[in-house]
Amino acid sequence: MEFFRPRPKEKGIKGAQGAETEAIIEAELIRAGYTVLKPNGYMHRYDLVIEDADGNFWKIQCKTAWSVADGACIEFATASLQQAGQRGRKISVRKTYTDDVHYFAVYSPHTRKVYLVPVEEAGKSFSRLRLTPTTKNGQQKRIKYASDYEL
Repeated sequence: MEFFRPRPKEKGIKGAQGAETEAIIEAELIRAGYTVLKPNGYMHRYDLVIEDADGNFWKIQCKTAWSVADGACIEFATASLQQAGQRGRKISVRKTYTDDVHYFAVYSPHTRKVYLVPVEEAGKSFSRLRLTPTTKNGQQKRIKYASDYEL
């Protein structure tokens, strides 16, 4: 039997990385036991909604993390750039998700894991999760360890 070959991954295709991240996160949330709902249409400030065991609903913004600090940390954006001209905007602005979502669901291609970070624990523009137990300067305060947020 002959199988169809997938198209090679193309870098720079707008939305391709986001679609892959969202699919991985959705699968991991289902695997963890959540009911996952997807909004109809596009341009919502959240990507998914999960229902927990108590029947509570939580809005989720999916993000792709990248490796920083020589692989000791992963980082992800916690604000989006809303372009001038988009929805009648006169200027481009960076908008946080503080009032729009409850959690960031973050997929790291580096670790191949998903992290669930409460929006109030994330930074205003970017958030960093530490993968290794120690920092170069020995700092211990205000460090967010990725293992504490792992799904």
